[in-house]
Amino acid sequence: MTTKKLIRTLELLMTSVILLLSLFGTYSFFTAPPKAKAAQEEIERKLRENQERAEEMKRQQMEKAAREEEERKEQEQAGEEEKEYTDAAQMHVVGIGDSVMLAALSQMYETFPNGYFDAVFGRTIYDGMNALNKLEEEGALGDVIVFGLGTNCKIYEEDCEELIKHSGGRPTFWLSTYGVENDSNVIMKNVIARHTNAYYIDWETLALEHQSAYISSDYLHPNEEGSYAFAELIREEITKELCNYEQADPKR
Repeated sequence: MTTKKLIRTLELLMTSVILLLSLFGTYSFFTAPPKAKAAQEEIERKLRENQERAEEMKRQQMEKAAREEEERKEQEQAGEEEKEYTDAAQMHVVGIGDSVMLAALSQMYETFPNGYFDAVFGRTIYDGMNALNKLEEEGALGDVIVFGLGTNCKIYEEDCEELIKHSGGRPTFWLSTYGVENDSNVIMKNVIARHTNAYYIDWETLALEHQSAYISSDYLHPNEEGSYAFAELIREEITKELCNYEQADPKR
């Protein structure tokens, strides 16, 4: 075979190989979705399931919350001392949050069996205000309120002040955001500094320290392990600030 024919044969062979690889790549693209897309779909599926469960749990907990609030008012009128807690898990914790809290819904109810959590995908601080107003009207604000509302929109100090105003004098805890580029955490800290019964929960630092273990592939929502850490962090911070935690069960 002459040199010219050999070169031509090699060119044809390479062209065939490239064509086959291109066809295979096109086929794979249409028949097998990328891993990232599959992972995102799984996260969205879980959030949808949690949203359905959230609505069911909200219905179940609302009556209980209203009864407890009525008992609390009666105790106040009778001049009885407020109940002392040794662990935040014993308290009626109310959570108002977005999809980050929604992702950890099961773990939140497991950690706070007396709690009530209103978490919605894509919720903004303004939607959170509507949820808080509804609870205020129904007398179901609980013992303490946890806000997780800084992910989906820019917040302002006056927004946070409005939430505190409608919290009925209860302690409020503010979850820092993780995975988003905004100044929500700075704004929350500024507001908290002006109130003796407002507290900061630093989810961002914990999530950054354990990102590979705690955070889903979307770099925003906690996975199952991260959801347990998320709920436990909230429990620990509330216990530290509000409870006689030195007497708390050391096994918790």
